[in-house]
Order: sequence, then C-alpha cells, then structure tokens
Amino acid sequence: MEIWNSIAEIVVNQTGYLSVMYFAVVLLVALDLWSGVKKAKQRREATMSQGYKRTIDKLAKYFNTLLVLGIVDIVILISPLYPLSKVFPSFPYFSLVGVLFVAFIEMKSIREKAEDKRSYKSASILVGKIIDSKDDVQKIIEEVINYMNMTDKKYLEKYEKVKGDEEDNECCSGKCKGV
Repeated sequence: MEIWNSIAEIVVNQTGYLSVMYFAVVLLVALDLWSGVKKAKQRREATMSQGYKRTIDKLAKYFNTLLVLGIVDIVILISPLYPLSKVFPSFPYFSLVGVLFVAFIEMKSIREKAEDKRSYKSASILVGKIIDSKDDVQKIIEEVINYMNMTDKKYLEKYEKVKGDEEDNECCSGKCKGV
C-alpha cells in the first residue's frame, strides 16, 4: 500500500508540470493554425477543412508522443533506483525535451514566409509541366527559362489564369455538371 501512495504522490506532483507543458503545446499549435490561416489569406487561398483536420491530427500525434514521454518520466520517478540519484530533482525531463522539440517545429512553421510557400507551389508547377512535356526537350527548356525569368507570384498568376481559362472552356463546352 505504501508503494501506491508513493506513486500517487509522484503523479500528483508531476501533474502541474505536465499540465503547463500540454497547455504550451496547445498554444503553439493554435498559433501555428492562426499563422497558417493568415498566410493563406495573404496568398488569396481559401482555407479548407483539410488544413483544420491536419491541425487536429498533428495535435493528436503530439499528445500521443507527450503521453508516452510522461509515462516514461513517471516510471523513472517511481523506479527504486531514482531515490539513489539525488543529483536531479523530481521533474519530467523527457516530457520537457518532447515539448521543446514540438516548440521548435511549431516556431519553424510559424516563421515560414508566405512567399516561401508560394515558391514551393511555383516549383511544383514547373516540375509538373516538365513531366507533362517529357518528350519535348524544347518545350522543357522554354518552360524552365520562362520560370527563371519570372517571379514566383507572376508565374503562379500565369498558371492560375491558364488553369481558369481551361475550366471556363470545359464549362462552355458542356462538360461541367452545372450545365
């Protein structure tokens, strides 16, 4: 019975630390979500439910990892060997390392510039165009030169205008469901 009281005391003592750490993770993910929505508005993209689902999935993965680390911390603290080591005070060190790792990832995500995301999108469009015209070397060279001579914003505007025109042509020819 005494061991269960000791375990309960350790768990209760660590709950405050763990609560603050878990709240910090929720706050960081919320800041990343806010930042992502703001960047999408800058790029004039619609926010989709898939992005929100990814945020919830990310939060679930973070919490699963932190729960495992919290259990590891508690197992170490209730271990018979821990009292022999009075060098380290009773604290959830593994959970702290996990939270710091999550904080690093989220801060990096928040600091990503909207222009960087635009650059990734324009580069992926270029790769798609290269794949589409893999048999026509001249067309590939022209597209690469075209890409290199434009800013990412101009390249995306050109691509989206061409894509929009193709969609208009499909609707005009009766292929879309609305007609």
